Amino acid sequence: MTTPNSTYAKPFLTVPEQIRRLRGRGMDCGDNAYAAEVLQRYGYYRLSGYWHLYRDRPAPPAPRFDEEDREIRLDTFVPGTGLAHVVSLYEFDHELRMRLGDVLSTVETAFRFFIGHRLGRIDAFAHRHPWALGATRQEDPGAPPEPTAAYREWLEEYDRHEQRARGDFVVHFRQQYGPHLPIWVATEVMSFGVLSSLYDLMLQPDQEILAARFQVRTADGHGDRGALGNWLNNLRNVRNICAHYGRVWNRAFDVLIDAPGQARKDADDLLASLAEEGTNNRLYGVLLVLRHLLLSIAPEKGDVVDLADFVEEKSRTVGFGMEQLGFPDSWRSSPIWDRAFALDRSPMMAASLLDRAECMTAAETRASLTGAEVIDTERTRTPAQAARAKKAAQRSLLRTYLKHNVVIEVELGGTKFYPAFQFRDGKIIDALAEINQALARSCGGSDPTDVARALLDWWQTPHLDLPHGADGSDRSPLELLSSATEEEFAAAIDEADAIRSFVVPHDLDRGNACE
Repeated sequence: MTTPNSTYAKPFLTVPEQIRRLRGRGMDCGDNAYAAEVLQRYGYYRLSGYWHLYRDRPAPPAPRFDEEDREIRLDTFVPGTGLAHVVSLYEFDHELRMRLGDVLSTVETAFRFFIGHRLGRIDAFAHRHPWALGATRQEDPGAPPEPTAAYREWLEEYDRHEQRARGDFVVHFRQQYGPHLPIWVATEVMSFGVLSSLYDLMLQPDQEILAARFQVRTADGHGDRGALGNWLNNLRNVRNICAHYGRVWNRAFDVLIDAPGQARKDADDLLASLAEEGTNNRLYGVLLVLRHLLLSIAPEKGDVVDLADFVEEKSRTVGFGMEQLGFPDSWRSSPIWDRAFALDRSPMMAASLLDRAECMTAAETRASLTGAEVIDTERTRTPAQAARAKKAAQRSLLRTYLKHNVVIEVELGGTKFYPAFQFRDGKIIDALAEINQALARSCGGSDPTDVARALLDWWQTPHLDLPHGADGSDRSPLELLSSATEEEFAAAIDEADAIRSFVVPHDLDRGNACE
């Protein structure tokens, strides 16, 4: 028999011996029957995490911290420590863990969709194409790009999850299409850790769009992709603790929570306390992150507020300090804990619009406007001057489009995007521009994101009176535009009086068409 490589030499103790030891160190264990029942139900070692806080500290002048800066605790207990109180802490923590796990599952489920949906626009198997994730490197300019080491490690781990998956939907896909799953199915078989790592591999613009969707912002208002990636990693860590029945109460979590750049910049920001030591690795920091995310994912759900209320109530009835869980003294004064508090819904809506159509940034859009005409073409210019003049003409042309409301614009996280279908042959499609202008004018002073949504709805919604597709299906104005000349398109729109189906933003909920 081999000897384990360990210096552990403490003797095995029977349950009666455990009770004698606890009493000998100063704990009130109640009667033997109660103490034995408790220790056999929960275990001496598991409960030790809850009575650790009640062990005596060394009396001065003895040092309070060891060489690794860890607080020194003696084997004896402070007077008044009782096993019943330790059990009440454990049972509180058990309920806390269960309720926290439910909230985490809501967030995890949402991110399975959002990550899979964002990548699905690129390719059905984007997770198997490192180029779709930006997870390639090219050491030799003459050689093709190769997957990064991080991607290869991720794919190896993901493959293990995919091969182990046995759900009915997985069996169906395998029988119908083969062994590999498309991204929107693949996210359902990943662990939260594999999902979090997939986010880390995504292209930077996609990460920033997801961060901006949840209003996790840098100091200059863009999506803080680093902070969101850190949040996912932190929540993964907490979820694993909950799933394995670990202690949440009075715990310093291994993954420190990053405060987004905007929260670090502004002391009055809702998330500013995440920058404080003692909050960024404690339960309060986790709850603050969950509350913020759920305000975008499911704003009607008050689960995290309920959880904070539960902790506060138990702090009084069970007897522990809220500061042990990282709650600052003034936490109740933050508006984020008001049940009626709501975040601006525009970022979620804007991000969903970017999911619906291929979009270009302002810089990409300007570069695509090759039809922009340079003023004073007879002037002699060097190649560099000609290039600058062309860029100036492209900037001017986009500004003109915006001035006259002929182009759909979506703004998210300080970045402006333009659906690519609006442009053809280096300029905006004239027939489309006329319709955009007419529809936008009917919206009055509505919120720009609402206007963009209403316009996209009109372009993408099938219309009964438009010419049908080759298979007899109804076609949307956008589908017609892509398959017809501008003249044919304009004539079909007029004949069907399709513009009358436009729904102005302030009437979206009532379903009233534009008159």
